Amino acid sequence: LLGPISSIDKTKPMPAATKAAIDAAAADFIGSSLDQAPGLWLAVWDPKKGYYEQAYGSAVIGGATATVADHFYIGSITKTAMATAVLQQVQAGTLKLTDTVKNLDPRLAKKYPSIRQITVTQLLSMTSGIPDYADAAVMIMAKDPQHRFTRDQLIALGMSSGKQKPPGSGGYSTTNYLILGHILRSLIPRSPEALVNGVFRQAGMKQSRLPLTTRPLPDPAAHGYVGVLWASQLGDTNPSLTPTSDVSTWAFEWGKEGGGAWSTIGDLATWGGTCLGNSLLPRPIIAERLRTTKIDAGLYGLGIIRQGDWLAHGGQAIGYETNVACNPKTGAVVATAVNSTYGKVDVDSAIGKAAY
Repeated sequence: LLGPISSIDKTKPMPAATKAAIDAAAADFIGSSLDQAPGLWLAVWDPKKGYYEQAYGSAVIGGATATVADHFYIGSITKTAMATAVLQQVQAGTLKLTDTVKNLDPRLAKKYPSIRQITVTQLLSMTSGIPDYADAAVMIMAKDPQHRFTRDQLIALGMSSGKQKPPGSGGYSTTNYLILGHILRSLIPRSPEALVNGVFRQAGMKQSRLPLTTRPLPDPAAHGYVGVLWASQLGDTNPSLTPTSDVSTWAFEWGKEGGGAWSTIGDLATWGGTCLGNSLLPRPIIAERLRTTKIDAGLYGLGIIRQGDWLAHGGQAIGYETNVACNPKTGAVVATAVNSTYGKVDVDSAIGKAAY
């Protein structure tokens, strides 16, 4: 392993002036969020300036104030842990990045012949050409918030959600990660959920989990809200949903290893301190992970996005939006979360200068 599991020293506080600048930027966001996000959770680490985590606004509209202990869904940041788990299995010799679906999971390849030659690298890097199930699943959830999905149902939904492009074509698709979960279930006697949770434990993230089935978020919990932007997009799908519709009691089984985990802001910062799992991997595999391809989501590697000097990944679940970023050159980390579906739209512009 490269250096400490997580590089953050949470006992080293930031100077008061730096914290005050971050607080002022956060207050501006809460007061003017386009999506009217009730709460903001923020953690910042700089090896020279120290560590700061804080919560702003409300965890529950008309109720609990946001605190750093609050749990929330992290959406596609789950992919970074799943990618780490897959790459650990590559290191262990369970599979190779060049292996195809046909090699690893003949039954799945027989069911979907168009994916049989797709490689592990193409699945991890979003270059498989496989359609995304996410939009279709979200519309189903909007109509029936208690709808439950199996992994097989979600893969089938993805495969029927659009025309598959040739292998090698870039395009963000959570279906890729559920196919990886299906493959690993056929190779080893551990579920994808267990693998992701194992990565969380290795990183020291004691307040993070990918559940096997829907269950309430642990207390204290940040309630998630539809938000202004998503409510305006629903149209005839479910006119009863408003910006302040509370989604915290909805079923959250549609994300799985592609987006179904929950965490806290402190744990997200800890994950950032591993550079999204890189400190859990050997150097040659990190090099493979950081070979990026330009897709619709940016410069995408193997479950990680390059943004200039930063390595990052965002996450969106109905009612929540998150982001975590690390800077390998400076060691800095920034993690954010909001409890509305599109709250991240303007959070970076509001707190970016102060935090980054």
